[in-house]
Amino acid sequence: MYEIYTTYKCKVCKKEFVLLTEDIENMLKDRKLSCPYCLSKKILKRKPTSDLRECMEQRVYKRVKGALRQIK
Repeated sequence: MYEIYTTYKCKVCKKEFVLLTEDIENMLKDRKLSCPYCLSKKILKRKPTSDLRECMEQRVYKRVKGALRQIK
């Protein structure tokens, strides 16, 4: 099955973020990925998955004004 989501972790600020695999493939043709928090180019590719809940199960999230925020 095709993985829809890919998890990344920044080496500098140690925060994790999830991106769509299709968008990443289109973006990598022209430029490199960077951390959305500290703009560092030093990121590690974690686990691609087809279910968003698998990406989010190790962290705690809270809904703030309709958007999900990472707590832990």
